[in-house]
Amino acid sequence: MRNKRIVLFLGLLLIAMVSFPSVASARTDEYGYNAEARTFKGTLDNWEIFIRGTGADPIPFTWQDKGIVFIERKWDKRFDPMIQGNPPSSPGAWEKAELWEYLTDDQLGWTWHQTMEVVYSPNTPIPNAIALTPESMGFPGFYCVQQREWLTGPNGETIESQDFSLKNQLIKKALKGHGWKH
Repeated sequence: MRNKRIVLFLGLLLIAMVSFPSVASARTDEYGYNAEARTFKGTLDNWEIFIRGTGADPIPFTWQDKGIVFIERKWDKRFDPMIQGNPPSSPGAWEKAELWEYLTDDQLGWTWHQTMEVVYSPNTPIPNAIALTPESMGFPGFYCVQQREWLTGPNGETIESQDFSLKNQLIKKALKGHGWKH
């Protein structure tokens, strides 16, 4: 009986890997971009080089470098067109970003952090969200629904400088009929 379960599990795993090859073979490029996973993990400088499409080589770094802003981004499928400079495919598209920097000089040992989430709602304002300008996003209709900024010290201490977060119910209400799930 135990062997049947193992064989069944391995068979299901093999079927999943064959059925969903992008999950099994997702690759991150030299900048930090992974199209299949809809993620980017690298430096802010390399994100800007990548997104501008200048063809410039990525700037080498190590994950321990100080004085460099690191970024990790994740977005849903509807946000994908933004990678090519187009508006999202439909309302409710979202992106999350986390930034951090290991500080230097008189702040050595401290790490700056920021997280944020942006939602696309071109036709209906999201109440109490922070409306982002078309200049900052490239298109109108974007709202910051979460933003948190803080420092962590060498001894684990935390200094919170900003914490803004909307309740999901407000976002769902603004995007009613657009299937926003998060």
